[in-house]
Order: sequence, then structure tokens, then C-alpha cells
Amino acid sequence: MSTIARIVCLANAHKDGERCLAGKRMLPDGSMGEWIRPVSSRSKSGALSKPERIYLDREEPALLDLIEIRLDHHRPEAHQQENWLLAQDNQCKKIDALPLERLIVDAPSTIWDNGYSSDGHRDNRIPQERADRLENSLLLIEVDGMEVTRGKSLRGRPNLSGWFEYGPLGHNYKFTITDPAFEAKRSNKADKFWIETCYLTISLTDVHEQDGYAYKLIAGVIEKP
Repeated sequence: MSTIARIVCLANAHKDGERCLAGKRMLPDGSMGEWIRPVSSRSKSGALSKPERIYLDREEPALLDLIEIRLDHHRPEAHQQENWLLAQDNQCKKIDALPLERLIVDAPSTIWDNGYSSDGHRDNRIPQERADRLENSLLLIEVDGMEVTRGKSLRGRPNLSGWFEYGPLGHNYKFTITDPAFEAKRSNKADKFWIETCYLTISLTDVHEQDGYAYKLIAGVIEKP
């Protein structure tokens, strides 16, 4: 039986030419509950097409939107325990927007396992044997600032990467940014720029068949005014 959930949108990110939508459940008492990542049954990746995620007015869900969404059933996969299958009759509906001061961050000491980096990044991936031990794939953290650099992906597509410090020891990380709204907002900036204190939604991908790694991505950027 399908269920209607209200989630605070914390990611509407690029994924395989479509989007990955994710957020935290809004509980009846107004507090924030567990993470939910709606996934589609159309493809192996679970990415959502435009009709599956947009509102009736054809607008894209924005970060901090309070969304009403219809889910079919919980469908966890490996470390992505937050996955829920989207109901076929779903129509995303915006209910409200969450004030920034009500946002509750997660507080892990590290961003999952460290020690595995791809070219040009830092501690941005985890081998399958270690990813299989994890029980979550989404985090919302606060950082004091982030250096953003502009480059190109392996496929030649322009992209952004974010370098930041996190954790009690100020560990350095550098991940690819997959937030299209942030990309559009910062499209006229230089090839390297700094943003002040912000919230980051970190998503751990499924394991890539090509190299056996799950990748850490910045799937959402919420800047403080």
C-alpha cells in the first residue's frame, strides 16, 4: 500500500541525465525525521525523470521546499538504506518552505571512510567492500566555508568541485558538486571562488561497476544569507 510522506527537500541533483531527489521526513510534531530518497522503477539507477519530480506548475523542487510525495514501499539497497520506491501515481506537491533556522544538521565525526581519493579530489570515494558495511548514504553537514573550483568531468562536461574542512580535526575533503541550482546561480563566477558558511548535503552513490567505488558527492548547497 502506498503512503504519502512530507519531506524537506535537501537535494535535487544531477544523476545519469535525470535527477536524484532526497530529503528528511517532516514529522507531525514539526521535527525532522529520517532521510528519504525516492527512486524510480524505470531504470537501474533509480534516477527520477522530470515528470516524476516536478510540481503541477512544472517548477523543480528547490532546497528547503516542504514536499508532499507518494511512495510505494521502502526499497533499501546495500548502503543506500534511505531508498523508497516512488508510487506510479505520484504527483509532487509543494506544501511550504522550511525556514533556514529550523534546519537540523547531522554530526558524524568523519564523512564515512577516509583514505580513498580519485584524481583531483580528496577522500571522495569508498571501495565496495567498505561501502557494504555502511548503513546510510546521505548526510547534511555545516561547514565554515568552501572553495569552489570549475573544471570538466571525464566526459568533458563542465562541473564544479568543492574543497572544505570538516570534523573535529579539520579534515580536508574535495568532492564534485552535482547541485544544478547552485551551478546556475554561480555560472558567472571565476574558475575559483570562496563561499562562506553553508550547509552541504552529501550523497554516497551506488557502487560504480567500472571501478568498484561508491563516490561522495555534494548533492545540495544551502548558503547562509
